[in-house]
Amino acid sequence: MRRVAILLAVLGILAGSSAVAQPTVSVRGNVGAAFFQSPEGLNNVLNSGVDLGLGAGVQVYGGLELVLQGSYDRFTLNGDNIALIDDNLPVGSQIEGGALNVLNGTVGLRYTFRNPSDAHPYVSGGVGLYHSVLERTDVEQREDPLPRLAATRRGYHAAIGSNFRIDQTYSFFFEPRYVIVNTSESELDTNTSTRYVTVRMGLDIHL
Repeated sequence: MRRVAILLAVLGILAGSSAVAQPTVSVRGNVGAAFFQSPEGLNNVLNSGVDLGLGAGVQVYGGLELVLQGSYDRFTLNGDNIALIDDNLPVGSQIEGGALNVLNGTVGLRYTFRNPSDAHPYVSGGVGLYHSVLERTDVEQREDPLPRLAATRRGYHAAIGSNFRIDQTYSFFFEPRYVIVNTSESELDTNTSTRYVTVRMGLDIHL
């Protein structure tokens, strides 16, 4: 009986230790706005866009998390600006299509600065694959539409943000993010990397 009691006590201690050591897992989703910056030329004809994201984080140590994330960004074409900069377009031409869509999956790290308040600032960064598609552009009174172009390239992001705790499970977050995609010398025919900024707002759920 004594050996059984000792064994049960040891198992209890081990179970308690594993429960304490179990990493925190969080899931977050966001909506936001996206602002195109480069390459030169596209930044004059693309409107600001939308950003949608879904990700999960696993606590590595203290405030450090390993983060997996997928995002979708879309920038629509500004037909009026194209007509102003392209002398070959007939006056008053109707332009359809031409939006830039960017779908990506990334892995990175996020470090949250802990403090006694309900606001917790953080910094994050990561690397991943970005699939960029510039849709076909149809121009009225022109027989040759601009073709659809696509490229999948490595990209990077860096962000700062802050979590605002609602309770022990839920928190609201706000995050500006800077994205660089290496689309130079790709089918998109850009001579510089694609760069844009997103401003994200969303909900973080601790499981």
